[in-house]
Amino acid sequence: MLYQSPADFCAKYAKVRNRDKAGGFGEMSTLDKVTVVSETSDTARVEALWYTSGHDPDSGYYDAFERVAFVLVKRHDGWRLHSEENLGYEDN
Repeated sequence: MLYQSPADFCAKYAKVRNRDKAGGFGEMSTLDKVTVVSETSDTARVEALWYTSGHDPDSGYYDAFERVAFVLVKRHDGWRLHSEENLGYEDN
C-alpha cells in the first residue's frame, strides 16, 4: 500500500486497527497510540502501542503494553511499508 507520508501511515493504521480485539483466552487489546519516532528524507520508523489486559487462572489479572515497530521507505511515488517488528511487552 502507498502512503503520502509517515503521518498518513499512522492515520490509516489507527483508522483500520482502532477497535478492541479479543484474544483466545479472553484478553482484550486496544490500540493506545501510533507515532512517528524518527524520520529522514527516505526512511521513517513508526511505533504502535497496544494496551492488553486480561485474567489468567494461574497468575490472576494482568495488563501490559505491546509495542510494534514499522519501517517505511520513500519511493518515487510515495511511502511504502518495508518491515514490521514486534518489540514485545512492557508491564504496566
